[in-house]
Amino acid sequence: MIWLTLREHRAQLVAMSLAAALIAIGLAVLGPYAAAQRAALGVDTCAPLSNTNENCVDLMIEWQRRIGPASYLVLALVIAPALAASYVGGPLFGATLERGTHRLALTQAISRVRWSATRIGVVAVVVVACALVLAQFGWAVAALNGLPGGPRSSFDLFDVEGPTVVAYALSGIALGGLIGAASRRAVTGMFLGLLVFAAIRAFVAVDLRPNYDAPLVAYANTTSGTAAAPPKAWILHQATVDAQDRPMDYRDVDQLMRGFRPSAIAGGPTDMGAYLATLGVRDRFIYQPAERYAKFQWIEFRIFTGLAAGCALLTIVLIRRRDA
Repeated sequence: MIWLTLREHRAQLVAMSLAAALIAIGLAVLGPYAAAQRAALGVDTCAPLSNTNENCVDLMIEWQRRIGPASYLVLALVIAPALAASYVGGPLFGATLERGTHRLALTQAISRVRWSATRIGVVAVVVVACALVLAQFGWAVAALNGLPGGPRSSFDLFDVEGPTVVAYALSGIALGGLIGAASRRAVTGMFLGLLVFAAIRAFVAVDLRPNYDAPLVAYANTTSGTAAAPPKAWILHQATVDAQDRPMDYRDVDQLMRGFRPSAIAGGPTDMGAYLATLGVRDRFIYQPAERYAKFQWIEFRIFTGLAAGCALLTIVLIRRRDA
């Protein structure tokens, strides 16, 4: 069964392995090159003015020109699990059931459970191996994205490094396999597998991930120029609030600022930030601290591996109960 599965799906598995190898080689070579070119141009030591500095902008443009399309490797790394869901997971059962070739295997001394579980297991081993390789290149993504000294937030590389990469790949093929088995169509499994997996990832990243643990809140004086959140923290939301912690828009702040000059003449604060602070105006930061990065990674790993296990189990049950 193992040999038969490898032979039947050799095209998808070889293509996936080659793609993972090419992405890994590209990141390993171009990541250090991007960092070296950035250092040689002095992009990170350029001191921008308060608004802009044309020289710094020119240096950044020149750096982007030198690395060329290398930054697209980052996009390839992000969408790789979705492509696995489509091109590997979709045809895993959909193509076999559509052609009817599964009947030959099921008429032999092989149970449906063993047949379906073996197919899932063999493909999963190859997918995990590819994902483990790609999960090691977060540092190269940081270099290609132009993040000097590492990412600004510990969560900037959340989707492209660590155990979550493996979980994404596993859940992708399991979901595509389930849809293909349910529809008995390879194209349906490929198309819907891609869409559903992308929708699930977007939902988890936008709605669930920020709330794996209760966010923290910090405050700073408005116009102080200092960040209240700790270094490398993931800033979820930033707003200017009044003394009652109610959000204020620029018109509200502008209205208060009109009283700054009369207040300073009357002996009040001569600093705008201090003046607004006396009125209770401040910047509010809602954030997740960098220390929670590993915890969040393992939470999301469990979510997507649970999704993968559930889809695999449903696929086996579906194959077992459906007619030939």
